[in-house]
Amino acid sequence: MAEKNSRFEDSLDDLIRQSKSKKDGLWEGIVTEYLSLIHKNPKITQSAPSRVYDMVSMKGTSEVIEFEKLPHYEDMVRYNFFTEEIFGIEEVLHDLVRFFRAGASRTETGKRILILVGPVSSGKSTIAALLRRGLEKMETPIYAIKDCPIHEEPLHLVPRSLRPEFEKLLGVKIEGDLCPVCKYNLTSTERYQDHNGNYKWEDMLVVQIRLSERARIGVGTFQPSDPKNQDISELIGHVDLGKITQYGEGHPLGYKFDGEIQIANRGLIEYIEILKCDIKFHYVLITVAQEQLIKAPGFPQTYVDTVILSHTNQTEFEKFKTNKENEALHDRMYPIYVPYNLRMRDEAAIYHKLISKSEFHDKIHIAPLTLEMAGLFAVLTRLSPSTMCPDMIKKAKYYNGEAIMEKEKDPVDVKKLWLEGKEKAEGMTGISPRFIMNALNIGLGGARNGSACINPVVVIRALKHQFDHHIGFTDEEKNRYMDLLIGEKGSVVSEYREKARKEINKAFLFAYEDQAQALFDNYMKNATAFCLKRKIMDPVTQDEQDPDERLMRSIEEMIGISDGAKSEFRQGLFVFKSDSIDRGEEFDFKSYTPLQEAIEKKLITDLKNIVSLTLADKTKKDPKTQEHKQEAVTKLLEKGYCPVCAEALLDFVGEMLRKEE
Repeated sequence: MAEKNSRFEDSLDDLIRQSKSKKDGLWEGIVTEYLSLIHKNPKITQSAPSRVYDMVSMKGTSEVIEFEKLPHYEDMVRYNFFTEEIFGIEEVLHDLVRFFRAGASRTETGKRILILVGPVSSGKSTIAALLRRGLEKMETPIYAIKDCPIHEEPLHLVPRSLRPEFEKLLGVKIEGDLCPVCKYNLTSTERYQDHNGNYKWEDMLVVQIRLSERARIGVGTFQPSDPKNQDISELIGHVDLGKITQYGEGHPLGYKFDGEIQIANRGLIEYIEILKCDIKFHYVLITVAQEQLIKAPGFPQTYVDTVILSHTNQTEFEKFKTNKENEALHDRMYPIYVPYNLRMRDEAAIYHKLISKSEFHDKIHIAPLTLEMAGLFAVLTRLSPSTMCPDMIKKAKYYNGEAIMEKEKDPVDVKKLWLEGKEKAEGMTGISPRFIMNALNIGLGGARNGSACINPVVVIRALKHQFDHHIGFTDEEKNRYMDLLIGEKGSVVSEYREKARKEINKAFLFAYEDQAQALFDNYMKNATAFCLKRKIMDPVTQDEQDPDERLMRSIEEMIGISDGAKSEFRQGLFVFKSDSIDRGEEFDFKSYTPLQEAIEKKLITDLKNIVSLTLADKTKKDPKTQEHKQEAVTKLLEKGYCPVCAEALLDFVGEMLRKEE
């Protein structure tokens, strides 16, 4: 016990030393020494938009699948800065980084009020939180005039007459003037004056700072409250009643420059639900956004360098847009629309992230397909009707990047499908992730020690039940959503039935992947010969012969490829294979979804009777039947099922088969 306590105390002492060393290790010097630092690293003087842009860029990027790049987004990439928290809205993030890039180049666009517009729980606040936290962790050092209440850039001390020469010497741009406090400290004390009365600005102290929301350095937040009680001083500071008698009115030291915009200088201010504020709070932003100036009562306008990031819901934004009295603000705002995610895989990733942060993470097993089905429901509610793809399930799969084989000859251009949806403001309405998470949490909370597992059926029931505990849906919306959830066709339930059946069929296949790959290789050999108009060699007789048409048609017919469409299907597959090989990707039976589906259906046809006999008839207890069932369970366990959810899946499919019989 003594040894354990000793280790604890050593670790505690070490952590305390680390915290002190971080604080004590901040640089301090005079302006001339700071100028030397700039000469070595000009980036330390960068503007707030430039700082945010660098913060995001330094984390690197990854490629985006080509078919997901719409017109005007040909250069779109995935920014690693957001990848662990934000999913499925790459276009939004691309627009966001474009804005910061413009600001980093000191364009007028970068001085606008950035406003994120979207439905509730679409990720607006998460984006803002990531940017705030990112600024606090930035490694590029930041320096400020010591004792400056707004932590301003020390280059403001350089006299305007000398700035062109200093800009040329240092290779940086100098913008802004001293705040009232720093100007007073420089001009009203003998410390910084020589015997001729000249100001020794170069001797003023400079300190390294770290941006921190808690310390109110460079990161501010403003949240609207009751307009009758909220005071504009929250943004622009206020008179210090404790010092006004000492210094008098209009004295810089008798005023607290601690408004949210002032303390956000050098960084970012998050204006939460901006359109819920009284209009007078917006007028302050007009000069901040355009001229980077803020007016405190009794003082000249003060220069501030901050990113104004605001957000609001779409309903309030539309009302705001139509009010002509707000034209001055309209002209200074840069809106970015933040819709709900429209990809099932990304939606499931959102739920996985949120669950991983809860206490359920290591206590409850989540069956395969569970989050996928929840994500499918959310996406279906957000999709707009399409003339190009009336089947909403199929449209969701296209958006998810799945290769869908049309039974009829009507190929869908996925990019045009996305554009059609974008024109209809797709994703700006529907079920929010918060609604889904409420249902998931109910499902997770309902699991007990004996069945610490949830599956798609449990979640579908929880989603259905959740409508009784949600405010805001009209009867029409509720009926439409319920039909998408539990309707007979085109619903989450109907899609899960198909997926569950397929999971069981795969589980009953012995050495499934080996058989599937062998059948795939045989088909590809014959299809390739067909496309190239070549013969193939018989492995037994060594004679050249035509491609095996019977084999190919037996597979193609499984997914409804007509005799007239077979050539087009094979040529398309051949091109897909060539593109995959050119990209250096492995090409196997899982690479092309339509062919994978055809091979799976071909293989499971022979097992249909075995599956039905094993699952549909619960009275059969013979050893052979039980052996088949145990083999299926073993396969399911290998795929990530636990004994509880594997048995639940078998029961679900068994009940389906009994109803069909």
